[in-house]
Amino acid sequence: MSEAATRIGIMVCTAERPRMLQDCVESLLAQQLAGDWQVEVCVVENDATPNSRAVVEAMPADAPVKVRYYQEPRRGIPFARNKTLEVGLANNYDWIVLIDDDERADPTWLACLMRTAIAHGADVVSGPVRRTYEAPPPKWWKLLKPIVGPEGMPLKEAPTNNTLLSAKLIRADGGNLRFAEALTFGYEDIDFFSRAHKLGYRIVWSPDAFVEETIPASRVQPERMIARVQSTAAAQVLAAKIRRGAVRTFLAFAFKGIRRLIGGALTCALFWPGKLLGSEKATNSYYRGRLRLARGLGIFRGLFMILPNYYSTVDGN
Repeated sequence: MSEAATRIGIMVCTAERPRMLQDCVESLLAQQLAGDWQVEVCVVENDATPNSRAVVEAMPADAPVKVRYYQEPRRGIPFARNKTLEVGLANNYDWIVLIDDDERADPTWLACLMRTAIAHGADVVSGPVRRTYEAPPPKWWKLLKPIVGPEGMPLKEAPTNNTLLSAKLIRADGGNLRFAEALTFGYEDIDFFSRAHKLGYRIVWSPDAFVEETIPASRVQPERMIARVQSTAAAQVLAAKIRRGAVRTFLAFAFKGIRRLIGGALTCALFWPGKLLGSEKATNSYYRGRLRLARGLGIFRGLFMILPNYYSTVDGN
C-alpha cells in the first residue's frame, strides 16, 4: 500500500427491504480494517420515499465506519447502480465495493478483496456468495454452479453482489464506464464488467471473500423463477443489441428463440397430462419445458423491446 490513506466506499443499493438492509450494514460495520484505510458505507435507496433512512440514522455514531444515505428516485437497478458510481466519484474513493442489501459480509470480506487486488494487480475483484434457502428450490431448477479456482484466477465478467472495483473504471480520465440504463430488468452488472474486461481492465477471483445470502421463499415459487429466466434472457439480448446493433443481434438470436419456443411448447404439451396426474417425473419435465419456453419468449422480448418487469416485485423485507 502507498503511504497515503486508501479511500474505500462500500455501496449498497436498496428498495423496500429495511430489515435485510440493517443486517447487511451491521455486517459491514464489523469488518476487519487496515489502519491506512478510510472506509465509508453508502446506502442508495432506489425509491422516492426514504423508507430506509431510519436504518442508516440508527447506526452507532461512534462506529469505525461512517454510513451515508442517498436516494435515487428513478426505480430501476441501473439507475441505482449509476448513483453509486456518482457517489464514489464525488467522495473521491480509490476503490468502490458493491454488495447487495440481502447479503451479509464475513468479517474478513473486505480485507480479502483488497489483499487479492493488491497481490494480483487487479482492477476488479469478485468473490463468492454462500446461499441458503428459506424453502428448497424445486428439483427442476438448476442451481448456479459456484466458481471454483485459486486466488487471482482471471475472469471475463463479474456480478455486482460481491465485487471490488478501482475508481479508474469510472473516472473520466479512465474507462468512464456506466451501467446501461436500458437494462432495467437485470444483466446490467454482467454487461458493465464485460465491457470493462474488453477495455483491458483485469478482473480476478478472490475465493475467501465470502458474503452470505438468504433466498426468500417467494423467490423459489415456480412462476417467479420462470419469470426470472424470461427476464434474464430478454436482458442478455437487449445488451447484445446495444453493443452489436439490431440487425446482427436479430440474426444471432432469432433462430435460437424460435427453436426454444417450439421445443418448450412441445415439451409442455407432452408432459402436462402427467403433471395433472401427479407424476413427479412428468412435473419436472413440464417445468423444464416452461423454462425453455420462457427463454424463447425472453429472446423475442429483448429483440422487440417488450421489457419484463421482474424486479417490480420485491422479495424479502
